[in-house]
Amino acid sequence: MKRIISILSIVLLFAACNTSGQKSSNISADDFQKQIAESNIQLVDVRTPEEYAQKHLANAKNININSSSFETEMNALDKSKPLYVYCLSGGRSGNAADWAHKNGFKEVYNLEGGVLAWMNNGKPVVKGEEAAVKEMSQNDYLAAINKEKLVMVDFNAVWCGPCKVLKPRVKKVVKEMSEQVELLDIDVDKNPAVSNYMNVQSIPLLILYKQGKEVWRKLGVADEAEMKQAIQQAVSAK
Repeated sequence: MKRIISILSIVLLFAACNTSGQKSSNISADDFQKQIAESNIQLVDVRTPEEYAQKHLANAKNININSSSFETEMNALDKSKPLYVYCLSGGRSGNAADWAHKNGFKEVYNLEGGVLAWMNNGKPVVKGEEAAVKEMSQNDYLAAINKEKLVMVDFNAVWCGPCKVLKPRVKKVVKEMSEQVELLDIDVDKNPAVSNYMNVQSIPLLILYKQGKEVWRKLGVADEAEMKQAIQQAVSAK
């Protein structure tokens, strides 16, 4: 009897481990493109409607992960069909993919690196008229960073939480050190050509230029002290 209970416990433990370890499959832009070409799939853009309107993958359905109706809209999909999800850089869609696995979807795939990686690999997107009008070109960017003053470039997006934390810090530092540096604010959703050229795959991203040459880079939320130190070092460097 003890042996039977022991074997049963092992079986139950193995099953529990398998269930808890179930995660979404992250796949590259190339593989994602090949697989969504199939007819029997569901493609979901989990970004905000504003981001979706700027640019999105063809035939994608927009279901905002931050919307109160997210779970209702997702549950309305066919859970027996493969589900492909994406966002800007892969974070939100990764969470959406994990949610889908836990809620009965049989096959779930997340675009690794999101739209940024997709466009960095030369894949096509559907653009809105506003995005096309406001987009900064590669030449515009190169001209903007080649100044007598240092130029601090802030790559960000309106939906990005860490970007919102960083933005006032950057503005404060640049204002205090305005004789040495100026700010160039780049919304990655509105400027995909520049984001692609600079291979921006995650935000927030700060890049400091001295006469067009990169002298410092910080991925994530920087504090005021390290930004000031980078600027001071760039000013004093020959």
